Amino acid sequence: PIEHPIEEEEGKTGGCKCTGFLGNSVARGMGITAAGRGAVVASNIFISSSLLYLASQEAGCLDEDGKTTDCDAKIYGFQPSSLITNIAVISNLVAAVFNPLVGALVDFTDHRHALGTICSFIIIMIQAIQVYTVSSTWFIMAILQSIAGAIYQFMLTSTYAYFPEMTKELGEKAMHSIAPKITITQFSFQATFMVLIIGISIGIGSGDVLTAQISQGINAAILLVTWSIGWFKLLPKSKAKRVLPEGKSLCSAGFSQIFQTAKHINSNYKHSIRWYLLALIFAEAGANSFTICAVTYLNEVLKMSGTETGIVFLIVLVCTIPGSFLCEYVVNKTNFNTGWRLNMLYFAVVTTVGVFVLNDEYDKIKTYILGIFWGIALGWFYPTENGFFAVLVPQEQATEMAGIYNFCALVISWCPPFIFTAMNENGIPLNYGLLHLVVYFFIAIGFLSLMPDWETVIAESHGGQSSQEQEGDEEETTAKDPATKPDSNTESTNQLDVEQPSSSQAQE
Repeated sequence: PIEHPIEEEEGKTGGCKCTGFLGNSVARGMGITAAGRGAVVASNIFISSSLLYLASQEAGCLDEDGKTTDCDAKIYGFQPSSLITNIAVISNLVAAVFNPLVGALVDFTDHRHALGTICSFIIIMIQAIQVYTVSSTWFIMAILQSIAGAIYQFMLTSTYAYFPEMTKELGEKAMHSIAPKITITQFSFQATFMVLIIGISIGIGSGDVLTAQISQGINAAILLVTWSIGWFKLLPKSKAKRVLPEGKSLCSAGFSQIFQTAKHINSNYKHSIRWYLLALIFAEAGANSFTICAVTYLNEVLKMSGTETGIVFLIVLVCTIPGSFLCEYVVNKTNFNTGWRLNMLYFAVVTTVGVFVLNDEYDKIKTYILGIFWGIALGWFYPTENGFFAVLVPQEQATEMAGIYNFCALVISWCPPFIFTAMNENGIPLNYGLLHLVVYFFIAIGFLSLMPDWETVIAESHGGQSSQEQEGDEEETTAKDPATKPDSNTESTNQLDVEQPSSSQAQE
């Protein structure tokens, strides 16, 4: 680790202390690309509302006021209300299938930087093209949106690969400060972008289509600036992390790496990381699909415009801040396992209440209020999930574990929007489509409940075996040589240090 990264890195990059990234060019590059990602995430809300409106218009499912009506008409074989979830199904399925190959490209070749750059500029082009989203082009734009969603995941894989190297260069302690600042940068730009677009929309009285066109145009300009600086000036080109095994292609090496890591986890971390990753599969599927399904729900059930939907998600975004502080409080009082289970239980309860309380366009005020509680849920969810993973994974295996983490987060991400679409197409009310997300949270809670006590989990994750196994080994060793018995005071102190993560870790 660099002992004085501010001074040393400033000399190399011309960095500034005031950015909070210790003058490190990679950290600053991660920060500025995160700013662009914040704008992308925000713009997706407005383009989704526009696509829903245009699809409903073509199907003849709009009333005189331009609001969606209960309509059985179909367009391209589906109801207009299934459009956004269909886009998510395609994006997430493609991302899940190709994730091992992209991971292998990042690990086994020198093309990580090129991959991130190419993916970023494909997204910029799509955002710019979508400025021309009108009644005659909406279906093509929907296809482009599904492509952009998959490419966005590939870009994240190449971007996040810089984290282990940054940690090695600056030290773990510095990362406790830098990592949250990267997230804060993304959320800040996301909130600022949403306020800007909502303000313009209200100011000029624009509808969903024009609002989305303005959003995509401004977003494309922001991305061109932030991602150009990030990829061309700050983020460096990198060498392959590993040597491709002889006789294997990138594709086979990627899937083999996932399989071998899974076997290793099942053998050596069966009480800790195994249950975490199984829980992650379902928890990520439920949480990530919430936003996708919620956009459709707000538009179709509550008859919200794109601007009103944007206001709801702005409230959600702002309320993630108290949610992150709640994460820190709960984790410090309990542990990451208990904190994550409580969070998902809370998320499930709030979603269930929302499903039965928000029934029509007269419930819009209630939606804004529930947005506060959903924001707290999401702000509590992600820091707990990420902090839990950081505490469990040994530092020397961070890169290896990151690959299977990404795979688990994506592997069934297509499933909730697929089921939501199937329920919608079969006439099941959207209330129940949104409610079914609760099932994923309860499955994740079930897997986490199979973990033993926290002390055992931490002992195994950092020692490769559970505390019960360690105790058995110690008793066997002590029987042979009593002098080798560990000092109980030292052991208890070390366990306490691991068990109580710092507030900065919990916040991250």
